[in-house]
Amino acid sequence: MKYILIFFLFILLITNTYSQSNVNPDISLIGTFSAFTNNIKDTPEHGKLNFETPSMELYIDGYLNPYSHATANIALEGGEFHLEEIYAQILRGLPLDMQIKAGKYLVGYGKINTIHPHAWQFIERPLFHQVFFGPEGFNDIGVNFSFILPTESFYSNLDLGICKGDAIAKTEVFDPADADNYVDFRGNSPIFVGRLSSFFDLDDYTNLEVGLSSSYGVHAKMDFNTVGDSTAELENKSLKYFYGGIDFKLKYKPDSYTALTVQGEGLINNRQVFHQGDVGVNIPVEISEKINSFGGFIFIDYLFSRQFSVGAKYDFTYGIIGDEPSFSTLSNDDKNMTHCISGWFGYYPIEETLAFRLGVQNLSFKYDDGTLRDNETTITLQMLFSLGPHKAHPF
Repeated sequence: MKYILIFFLFILLITNTYSQSNVNPDISLIGTFSAFTNNIKDTPEHGKLNFETPSMELYIDGYLNPYSHATANIALEGGEFHLEEIYAQILRGLPLDMQIKAGKYLVGYGKINTIHPHAWQFIERPLFHQVFFGPEGFNDIGVNFSFILPTESFYSNLDLGICKGDAIAKTEVFDPADADNYVDFRGNSPIFVGRLSSFFDLDDYTNLEVGLSSSYGVHAKMDFNTVGDSTAELENKSLKYFYGGIDFKLKYKPDSYTALTVQGEGLINNRQVFHQGDVGVNIPVEISEKINSFGGFIFIDYLFSRQFSVGAKYDFTYGIIGDEPSFSTLSNDDKNMTHCISGWFGYYPIEETLAFRLGVQNLSFKYDDGTLRDNETTITLQMLFSLGPHKAHPF
């Protein structure tokens, strides 16, 4: 893999240096360095200053022609390269002012998911994203159709997408080492994703965006012993899910030096899960049951003097953060909950090119069976830099 990447970068360098074509791509590099300490007992990081392996994102994007655009994002995380995004978009020239995106991309479910972590005000991924979308967020292969709706007094947009479903399957493989074989857990079953969003100018300095999101499909396929007989023939069943979500973002910006942002999202999870019932002939009967769970977050961030920001976030979700994925944990858990309170201070000496963040996160856990577990506090110092023309994310 590393040799392929080196060759790819070499070709890009030669192309950018010698080609006189007017479609040369923009190339940007985002670097992230972090150090942390925590109070989690019986862990090697407890009470120590721990340096994480630096991460990197290489962005390559540009117009293919006046009507279409392409983007690639190669990430280095944990010392390994992987392709985070690669997609093309048709931006104009289609009927009904439709836009089409196809490839591997951050799916438009909610607002935060489509924004890369380096552009977040906070440091850690929201809890319910970790539980219901996985550690990389809702990142999938598919095609998305986007429409601007004919609303006169405000801007509205409708996105409809069909995805492979890899992100959903990754949240429940039994062994993380089997992550590359997650397709075996759900077969070839595309999922559907949609989002309706509206943008309002409340006054000269205040804007509001609200959105409704949904996703539906098969999250797993497995064999059930429906009679509780070890000699019986197994019945293969598809387990389906439905996500319904709401999001909002309120931003007050009276001048270029000051901004106040209040933002939140929520998700309702309805899905069929695998459960074991009473003993049948000689083993427990395996059944499919429906569960309902939810998660959400809300945060406030205040930017002042253009270079400083301070903020706080409250998170909650069903599922225990840190559990291994399985058919009874994380997105399939409707019994146990994780709560989080976090805060941060940011310093941006040069806008959009360099950032320092100091964050504090406190996790608390609530188990349905009454199990007691100490809160977990982590303090993180992060530095980010942006080299190249990679632009800030909109609103």
